[in-house]
Amino acid sequence: MNGFRCLSLTYYKTFVRALKTYLQVSESSDSNKYLVSALSIHTQQLAMSRKQLDEVIPFLSHKSRGDVKAIAIDYVTGLTGTSEGRTLLCSRDVYLEAVAGLLQDDIQSISKQAYKALVNLTAEDLVCPKLLSLKTKPNLLQELMKYVCNPESELADEACMLLSNLSRPLDCAKKMVEVIQKEKETLGFDKLIQVFCTEGYNPKAKLHHLGPFLCNLTQIPEARQFILNKDGCVIQRLLPYTQYPESVVRRRGIVATLKNCSFETDNHQWLLSPQVDLLPHLLLPLAGPEEFDEEDNDKLPVELQYLEPTKTREPEPDIRVMLIEAVHQLCATKEGREYLKDKNAYIILRELHNWEKNEAVIEACEDVVSILIGDEPAPEHANLKEVEIPADIQEKLNKASRVAKDAGGDAKDS
Repeated sequence: MNGFRCLSLTYYKTFVRALKTYLQVSESSDSNKYLVSALSIHTQQLAMSRKQLDEVIPFLSHKSRGDVKAIAIDYVTGLTGTSEGRTLLCSRDVYLEAVAGLLQDDIQSISKQAYKALVNLTAEDLVCPKLLSLKTKPNLLQELMKYVCNPESELADEACMLLSNLSRPLDCAKKMVEVIQKEKETLGFDKLIQVFCTEGYNPKAKLHHLGPFLCNLTQIPEARQFILNKDGCVIQRLLPYTQYPESVVRRRGIVATLKNCSFETDNHQWLLSPQVDLLPHLLLPLAGPEEFDEEDNDKLPVELQYLEPTKTREPEPDIRVMLIEAVHQLCATKEGREYLKDKNAYIILRELHNWEKNEAVIEACEDVVSILIGDEPAPEHANLKEVEIPADIQEKLNKASRVAKDAGGDAKDS
């Protein structure tokens, strides 16, 4: 299994007895230091069963000695690197409770390993609701968000990563939004946006994973309503991050957030108005150094006119796709289509199409271009989202979507 040799249950029991004996021996002995080192290596080699894991879990208690606790959490974290290990650790709440109980351990290296273990475990969507329903951690969400909002938290980045994973499943995102709304005085959306948008808010953390966390929250209508509050100046604060060079994680999270918000058709006119001016922020990352004649340039938004010869496009294909999909959503209404045509969005997409090598980006680009250069639909079909699709055609589209999803597989962080 993953290059480790499997040891017998008898050997494992010997290991556990040795570990328990170690607790009773003087710390100053050189032989004990050697034993700790040996045990650290051996724990990485064991093939665990539930019964065996049950014997390790007690060492994750706050009452355990720090060096022994460190060995135990390092081993458990190692288990999260395999699907078998993750399945085992998620099979009983007591295992998750033991790891979650170390998130605020007095020894920071142990807390960091606990965060790492839970981040790995929550890569599996089925784990997230279990973690949010632990009887010994009923306020886990509040604890994590308060920790992230504390400018002195040393493991805030790890907490952001855990929040990002936990908020991915729709039901979990809904639960988080409910918590945020309930405790808006201390943990509200306003606070999260402040933390995210304040450069250097926490000198010890980058907080980039708040981007995907915000994206996941905007699966829920109430979160989108907050972002799109016309009196809140929220979305305007997020727009600069579509071209944030320091972090692809932050950039990807905000582009995905904007894409989610672009599904709110009733807000399109406002999003395209000077109050928000969304379109240049979507097109500029897609634009290259190409030169246009004066007539074409004058039609473009000011931000896209006469770009430098060194101008580069968004380097990540998946982000380019999301930018184009957001533009696609803005084509849903006649007013949106007319605005994009007036602002000459077509030539930016045309040059992108000529430059692009990625098939998914090319396909997304062609979908929008076909709308911009095609004839306007009949008046009764002016809003493309209100057009009824015949059942047989819808079934074919659903089938094609399922095939594409199966072919794509799941994306996992390395």
